[in-house]
Amino acid sequence: MSFFDYLPAYILNHSPKIIASFEMDFLRNLSAFQKAVPQGEKFTMLLQLGWSAELPEVAEELKTRLAEAKKAFPEARFIILANAAKEVEIIKEFNEVYLASHNAFLDPVRYPLAKSGKRKFDALYIARITPFKRHELAEKIEKLHLIGSYAEKEKEYFTQTIARFPHAVWSQKVPSFFIGRKICEAACGLALSAVEGAMFSCGEYSLCGVPVVNTRNLGGRDTLLPDFAVRYAEDNADSVAENVDFFVNNPIAPAEIREGFLHLALPQKELVQDLINSIAGKKVYLPHKLNIRCRLLPHTKLLHGIRRK
Repeated sequence: MSFFDYLPAYILNHSPKIIASFEMDFLRNLSAFQKAVPQGEKFTMLLQLGWSAELPEVAEELKTRLAEAKKAFPEARFIILANAAKEVEIIKEFNEVYLASHNAFLDPVRYPLAKSGKRKFDALYIARITPFKRHELAEKIEKLHLIGSYAEKEKEYFTQTIARFPHAVWSQKVPSFFIGRKICEAACGLALSAVEGAMFSCGEYSLCGVPVVNTRNLGGRDTLLPDFAVRYAEDNADSVAENVDFFVNNPIAPAEIREGFLHLALPQKELVQDLINSIAGKKVYLPHKLNIRCRLLPHTKLLHGIRRK
């Protein structure tokens, strides 16, 4: 077993122990966590939602798996951080929950502010090329940049989808520290799925001062989008292209978009910061994305990771 084989979680504070993870990263690996975490140890587990709990089947799985986790760790406190207000109403029936979008924990310092003026692309879509992302809705955009890889099992779908975009630029991957530069090249960002989670790229678009062409959806990505910097398209390519054209021809000051996002995000981040501080009895540093589903340096893993056993 590799020295760097760690479970998908991050220790925010060691004493008392406070751990952060995405809900199913933890719950679907419960047996592995049982082996790695000493039996009877008290800890607080913050669980972010990676998919919409507004869907009954998702909420039911969360409820069932949480019950199993509480039996496995009877001394632990489990706290859900929801991305949408409706999720809070559903989850509060069976667990402690707060409205705190995972996008609220994006570090603004990592994202440059776009410059005003003409952009290289009309639109940018940062999304893995998979069916639920509905790339086909973007096929009538003239100047388009697609950023996203694909799962090997979906290679045929990828090949068929990318063939629909002979006019677009496709980048399989952009390092996280450079993604902001690519966002700043576009007049707007796209968010086209009907269901998912809060969608990190939506927050990244806003922090760069880029507006969003959105579709109606479940998952909470709307929670932190400033009203003046988002337009809702119908679920067809013509409507998406029309709304993209609107932002191309009616730009919004990037600083206003960024400030609008931060205004909405700050209360949610402060709520979690105060909650964690009260548990720890001191101020606890909250890193970018809470350092979950992030690439971490070896020494950071060593200090804050949970090693698989």
